[in-house]
Amino acid sequence: QTDGKILVGGSFTSYNGNLRNRIIRLNTDGSIDNTFSIGTGFDNSVNEIELQSDGKILVGGDFTNYNGNLRNRIIRLNTDGSIDNTFSIGTGFDNSVNEIELQSDGKILVGGDFTNYNGNLRNRIIRLNTDGSIDNTFSIGT
Repeated sequence: QTDGKILVGGSFTSYNGNLRNRIIRLNTDGSIDNTFSIGTGFDNSVNEIELQSDGKILVGGDFTNYNGNLRNRIIRLNTDGSIDNTFSIGTGFDNSVNEIELQSDGKILVGGDFTNYNGNLRNRIIRLNTDGSIDNTFSIGT
């Protein structure tokens, strides 16, 4: 991150003997940044972490829950690890998110094994608006 702290995601459930379900933020010396509060963390793997210019954190993966909250395979976190509820995904993705890329206009490209996003057919690639809604100007056909 811009402050030198390091976000790490994956399939792990602990770091140096401390419970950290699949995401952690480390200080520059490798110690745990306890100001990044994840609660119980994710219930399955984190495959991708992408930082927005405002410091918010997009996370994609195989998870369906974050800290006891239903979030199907994509979520945006605030800088402190709390859920950014302005990013509305509805029912989210029906399968894995493997890649997230931010465009210069703030729109979000997402790729993965999914075929559905929030009840809409979208085969393996989608572009989202900054609020999590589908950008319908991005047409991939079938």
